[in-house]
Amino acid sequence: MDMQIPNRCMESRFLSDARFRVYVDFAREYGDLQDDRLVRDLALRLYRWNISAASVAFGYISFVEVCVRNAMDQCLKTWISQQLYHAPTDWLEIGVTDPVIRIRALINSEDRDYVSEAYKAAQRKQREWRSDQHHPRHGQTVNRDDVFSQFTLGTWDGMLRRSGKDPELAHVLMRAFANVNDAWESEKRRMPNTRLPGNENEPVEDRLRREIVDRLTGIRLVRNRIAHDENLLRVRFPKLRHDMFFILNALDAACPNWAFPDHAVPLKTLNPLQVVKDFRISYAFIEKE
Repeated sequence: MDMQIPNRCMESRFLSDARFRVYVDFAREYGDLQDDRLVRDLALRLYRWNISAASVAFGYISFVEVCVRNAMDQCLKTWISQQLYHAPTDWLEIGVTDPVIRIRALINSEDRDYVSEAYKAAQRKQREWRSDQHHPRHGQTVNRDDVFSQFTLGTWDGMLRRSGKDPELAHVLMRAFANVNDAWESEKRRMPNTRLPGNENEPVEDRLRREIVDRLTGIRLVRNRIAHDENLLRVRFPKLRHDMFFILNALDAACPNWAFPDHAVPLKTLNPLQVVKDFRISYAFIEKE
């Protein structure tokens, strides 16, 4: 391992102090180094590790995001096709609820219409196609897939979370996770003391829904940290890996091996403390020479 100390001014030129400080603090906390130059060298190695770890994790998370959104989308399309909705003929009529409005209530918030924003984002892309004669979509108009692709992982764990207020739609969305009972049984065999959220008096499906929400939220938070180029120093990558396997298994028993043919093995060993350990070993070796 090359122990050449980098020029500190290079760090100051290309990395803001605020961004780099978290790596310096981590290096100082776990490196047990007295020389500030060595601390900053280790910090830079941790920063480079972070970039590599983000690339590895993001690839696996992308598979989870795509599989979840497509499965949930298919369940919603099937449910919509089965609805016998009719518009009310009198403004005083009660008991008539537009199924599309119910779905959008799980996506939109009080102050933001995410569905409309998805359409607008797709239309902006269409304008780019029209202005570029060499674009493969030049002359085409946006379609459903273009709009659908604008939704992020936060859309889907958010819908699952809010569906607790609409039991019918909660059940519809849970159909996407057709193998969740078997996935949970596997979880209990692995960790006999594990428990679902809530209490024994609540419906099992609703408790399973909350378990899926919790795991998807954790995956999404890591994804967001990667997307915003934030540090991953405290991420528990083995747990992230296990949560992703649980979600994929809940979708379909065949999904984990299809999505992760390598079993996401690289996530098992992603650990910034290994960078610290390797650095210290190399430093100690050089000190003995």
